[in-house]
Amino acid sequence: MSTSVGGGKWEWFTPVMHALDPLRRRQMARSLEVLSKQVELGPSTRALDVACGTGTLLKALLPYGCHITAVEPTTRMFQHVQRRFPAVRVFQEPAHAMASVPDKSQDVTIVSATIHGFSPDYRQQVYRELRRVTRGAVAIIDYHANLDPLVALLELAEGGDYFRFVKVVDRELREAFPNVTTTRCGGVESLYLCRLDA
Repeated sequence: MSTSVGGGKWEWFTPVMHALDPLRRRQMARSLEVLSKQVELGPSTRALDVACGTGTLLKALLPYGCHITAVEPTTRMFQHVQRRFPAVRVFQEPAHAMASVPDKSQDVTIVSATIHGFSPDYRQQVYRELRRVTRGAVAIIDYHANLDPLVALLELAEGGDYFRFVKVVDRELREAFPNVTTTRCGGVESLYLCRLDA
């Protein structure tokens, strides 16, 4: 996965992300429901959506009334999200270098269906940046080990680190964050909640 602003392969992958958006909506609503039972999501919450893609998480998060900021490195998805959500502050920045997001400014930072695509070294850079910008909790919504053939096929096409990621995610997050709990969200995803305020 490209780590630079502009997004490399993700520029051409954008139509695929649009096509998958309707399939992701129900899973995203379920995952946010699980998250909302563990952290405050409301008008007083400052929430950051990292690598927001086509805006699936943003759409599901808006009804909670949070003060939302989003970052997205790829030009096409960044422009799409700006048009789709004009009231949301969106910055074109990569997950490892969110210069527009001040230190400890976010109550909850959410990374959905993204971390598994990063290389192990790049994930470590992203974890450091997530710790920098967040004062409350980092919520990683991503795959757990599963045998779903559609997921495996999509991840082969994507060419990320999915197959290794699902084997190491629990250990990796516990090494990167002081307090991690894992909750299955149904389907193929889990919520990995990394508390920084515990």
